[in-house]
Amino acid sequence: MSQIVDPNAGGAERVVALDGLRGLMTAFVVISHYFAELPGGVNALMFGWVGVDMFFVLSGYLVGRLILEKSRHANFFSVFYIRRTLRIIPAYVVTIVIVSGLMAVCDPAWSGARDAFPLWAYLSFSQPFFMISSGSIGAHWLAPTWTLALEEHFYLLAPLVIVLAPRRLLPWLLAGTAAMAVLVRLTIHLLYPHNPMAALVLLPSRADLLCLGMLAAVAMTSWKVDWPRFDFALRLTPILALVAILGLKAVDSVVTDALMPLAMAVGCASFLLALVRDAPEARRFKSPVLRFLGDNGYCIYLTHIPVLGLMHGLILGQRPALETPAQWGVSLAALPVCVLVGWGMTKLIEEPLTRYGRSWRWSDARRAKIGAAAEAGAS
Repeated sequence: MSQIVDPNAGGAERVVALDGLRGLMTAFVVISHYFAELPGGVNALMFGWVGVDMFFVLSGYLVGRLILEKSRHANFFSVFYIRRTLRIIPAYVVTIVIVSGLMAVCDPAWSGARDAFPLWAYLSFSQPFFMISSGSIGAHWLAPTWTLALEEHFYLLAPLVIVLAPRRLLPWLLAGTAAMAVLVRLTIHLLYPHNPMAALVLLPSRADLLCLGMLAAVAMTSWKVDWPRFDFALRLTPILALVAILGLKAVDSVVTDALMPLAMAVGCASFLLALVRDAPEARRFKSPVLRFLGDNGYCIYLTHIPVLGLMHGLILGQRPALETPAQWGVSLAALPVCVLVGWGMTKLIEEPLTRYGRSWRWSDARRAKIGAAAEAGAS
């Protein structure tokens, strides 16, 4: 899952409901990791995957919109990458270094240090390749970082694709890439049925989620759409997508495994656009609690599993599980602790450096070549 995108990154009027959406997805992931994806966990709470997929779509939308609105500036690339780096890298590196240090001094029986990939793999965002080669998630405390690695790969490529592609061809390019992701997943499941990890953690196999988010950004910024006519369809499509996903889940085959993320991408993109359009559902996402979780979601996401593992290890001397009342008690106690740790990191690291990144302003000078290319593409 990613939470490393500024909800107001595009410079347009802030959509408050998207802050709340980030907060709800943060809660989904934490609850799933704390109370479902553990021995003795509750299967009904295993909805963290919804949060992961929605965050990919949200990242595609927000970053795509930023690029579409700001790529005309002469200093676009330098400002874009400086701001992304300052927002993402410091909190990430601090987490990786501290958690790696904790795993080195804690009992490996419950810290999972023996399963860790090399430190440089996490620092270079190459852990997905280690996951594929080993067929494992590596150290459990650092397992969620694969989503951040995938998004870093996306950030490196997305500006070049959107800036260089003619605007009239961009929707077709994004749609084609989304279709390619389905074929990539299908190929992986067919060729490597016993180790389909690559279908989960590589950018080419997850590109449909990001591309549907970018397509939503193109629709909002570049297309002349009579949006009121489509508001009901935007609200209905997520329900139809959920029905389709449940139907696909009932049919156990490599084809359905390849198609489900695309159905999820369509549903998430439609729901996101409904919130941007201020559908009635948007009011629920303006909750101060959800917005607080959204504002602090990146650092909560980075640290919530190490907090859970450390508390279970130090208090009970074992890895997290939910098979006894004591284990349930520790997991419940870890919830406010992980929020406090995430909030502290946000205030001390993420927010100050993000503010500094915003001091790098977009220039008034226009990139002549990009402007000419966009005009040519639109003609």
